[in-house]
Amino acid sequence: MIAPAAGARRSLLARLTALVVGLGAVLLLTLALAANIGAQPIPLSVIFESARRGAESKLAEIFWHLRLPRVALGATVGMALTVAGASLQGLLMNPLADPYLVGVSAGAALGASAAVVFHLGVLLGGAGKCVIAFGSGALTMVLVLWLARGRRQIERDSFILAGVVVGSFMWALVTLLMTLAGQDLQMIVFWLMGSLYGQVDWLVVGVAAALVAVGCIALYSYARDLNLLALGEEQARQLGVETERLKLGVILFSALITAAAVSVSGVIGFVGLVVPHIARKLVGPDHRVLLPAAGLIGAAFLVWADTLARLIAEIFPVGVLTSLLGAPFFFYLLKRRPRPA
Repeated sequence: MIAPAAGARRSLLARLTALVVGLGAVLLLTLALAANIGAQPIPLSVIFESARRGAESKLAEIFWHLRLPRVALGATVGMALTVAGASLQGLLMNPLADPYLVGVSAGAALGASAAVVFHLGVLLGGAGKCVIAFGSGALTMVLVLWLARGRRQIERDSFILAGVVVGSFMWALVTLLMTLAGQDLQMIVFWLMGSLYGQVDWLVVGVAAALVAVGCIALYSYARDLNLLALGEEQARQLGVETERLKLGVILFSALITAAAVSVSGVIGFVGLVVPHIARKLVGPDHRVLLPAAGLIGAAFLVWADTLARLIAEIFPVGVLTSLLGAPFFFYLLKRRPRPA
């Protein structure tokens, strides 16, 4: 039994390495190409010269301080939403599960809206809106977990219901704040549509990337348990899976990276729903392979979606574009979902 197990591990490692190297190369090429696409083409010679000598021409400044941070943030947000979506679909065993299902996005939207209405965005060196949105999203997750927790365990159906109810209540509060926003209403609406425009601070990108990296690594540590959970909760428990610890960990870390993404980009829908299914079709249901594949594909997907939105108009919200692309896919998933007998 030892030799086959060792062989399986080597096979998995070889497959995972090839996958990460291949999709990682695609993502790097995507970042390089997307950062060079725009109204003003930037010759490669300018980029290399500025990287080598630190020459700060106007074109170099556009590349290093406007376009590259934007595509890096797009990759970070895309990876966060997709890994969270794939993890929650595996945990809830529901192909229609989405990172926004748990109410975190609504909580973050409430925090961001409050920051705009009460002019708190100038706090913390201008990062007040992002920080408040992240904190509000995290607190919302705590509330959802408290509501969903039964006597000794988290019921998956109760968790989904609690997320929907809390999310609806938070969106009602967002609507209330919009009625009080006055001249700031346009800023709230634009943020709620989901956009990477204006989020060009490398500090914001770095903090978001660090949070997403921690959350993704933590979620990957649950990959084997998610595979066993697909056999059924009772069977997984008999095979040694601490199911309650698994539920809590996946929910919390999915909420962490979703809140980090929403706090810097607004509500970008359908990425966490659509891309995990694309990745599952390409690499199969094994979460040890699925999660890294989904993350890299989601990162590249959102970068290209934002690039297309940027070509339409510099301030065109990428969330509108992903919703236009994702809604038909959602209809397809809903129609092909097995009906109860």
